[in-house]
Amino acid sequence: MPRPPRLASAIAEEGLSTQGLQKKGEVNRLRSSIRLHISALMLPILLMTVFLVSAFATPVQAKEFKPHLVTLGFDSLGEPGNGLNSEIVIDIDEKFAYVGSITFDPTEPDRAVKAVDISDPTNPTMTDAVMVQGDFGPFDVKIAGDILAASSQGPPPSFPGITLMDISARDHPMPVSIICAPGCASAFGLPTFDLLLSPDGSHNSFLWADPLTDKTWLFATGLDLISLQIFDVTVPSAPALVAWYHNGLEFPFVHDNFVQENDGRVLEYQAGVMGVEILDVTNVVRGGFTGPLSFAADVVGWNHYTSDPADAATVTRPGFAHYIEPTPSGQVTWVGDEAGCGRPPAIVRSLDSSNLPMAPAKKFLPELGTIIQNPDPMSQCAGRSPHAQTNVYRFTGHNFDVWSDDLLIRGDYGRGVNVYDISDPTAAVRVAKSQGLNQLVGEENKADPGREKTLDNYPWIWQAVYDGDLIYASNIPSGIFVLDLVER
Repeated sequence: MPRPPRLASAIAEEGLSTQGLQKKGEVNRLRSSIRLHISALMLPILLMTVFLVSAFATPVQAKEFKPHLVTLGFDSLGEPGNGLNSEIVIDIDEKFAYVGSITFDPTEPDRAVKAVDISDPTNPTMTDAVMVQGDFGPFDVKIAGDILAASSQGPPPSFPGITLMDISARDHPMPVSIICAPGCASAFGLPTFDLLLSPDGSHNSFLWADPLTDKTWLFATGLDLISLQIFDVTVPSAPALVAWYHNGLEFPFVHDNFVQENDGRVLEYQAGVMGVEILDVTNVVRGGFTGPLSFAADVVGWNHYTSDPADAATVTRPGFAHYIEPTPSGQVTWVGDEAGCGRPPAIVRSLDSSNLPMAPAKKFLPELGTIIQNPDPMSQCAGRSPHAQTNVYRFTGHNFDVWSDDLLIRGDYGRGVNVYDISDPTAAVRVAKSQGLNQLVGEENKADPGREKTLDNYPWIWQAVYDGDLIYASNIPSGIFVLDLVER
């Protein structure tokens, strides 16, 4: 399929956003109240008063944190019996976490989604480990309401795909169906829906529950033959394919995506071999549209810095666009690149995603700033392990969590967990970190003398997520950590 034609960038002049108006707080309410009770002759005096109040008001001080995260709790998640760990998501209200698995040995029975009770942060406790099919993974786990989606990859004979689970009983996820490639079968007797355009399964996906319609949508990415598939999974035992998108590249792989609503529009943010694109999917989830989406008609923001030399020239040291998450306001989109060890260090970059136009117009997303860590000496890369994953990607950054418009919490593989103040997206500042994450190493080695010990000397954090108080980090070789981000 040829690449879609590039449309000219268009910038919508929308004035102040709702959030911007809310930030004026008491000044706006004072202004509105007084205007109702004064004459036009008093208006100049009022405006001068408002100006003086705004100009000399004491600014709100940003929070300050102690530089080292405090370890409150740890659980090995059944290690070494339940394999390595991958993505983590948390249900803040129900105090449960769900952790995926990662394995490159299909003979090991460790491809599980692990349910973890985090109600006591000093004693996180695994309550269940539910197997999924596909030789590698589940790399990715997402939740929305009472539904969990676990994405796995692997060679076609292992029938990888996206397993949907009912988590109404939070401690015991119940698989109800699997979405996989045509001709697939379930290894666990589940209903199969052979709708996935990816014989090798899915690397990442995103679940989004629409508060207006009570429908739940699955946005599947990390696919072989297409960039995005959108499923209605409101009834997880009967998922329905609704829409799909191909970015026009010969290999249309999208590595990660994120979905949120801003100002009444539902936007899907994606990062992959093409770079970054933002699609307006409102017409799909609320307008009844079914069928193919296109760059020309549905993309409202882009920066193809990994596939277009012209776009690459606009960013700092372009790499593989690996992970993406916008701020809740949608004004800034953060993208993490992944880089092999010994190469220049991976970057997290901020892109300006404010004032996105209505489709089919679109906006080029300029880079605002970067988070860059020092490069690793080659001695930290060579000869560590025969496994490519441990050797090549050991010291690059990985997945992160954006909390409000102010904090970014990143799982930094061998660098542990790092927390950044991103209130100024042009100049993010690290405010806290933790690298001493190697609990239970000795116990694991005793339990499994033949265990690969390459990973023991360093943390290897896949993901870290924040609930506004505590940080939950999945460490690939050892388990889950609960960390406290302490204010000064």
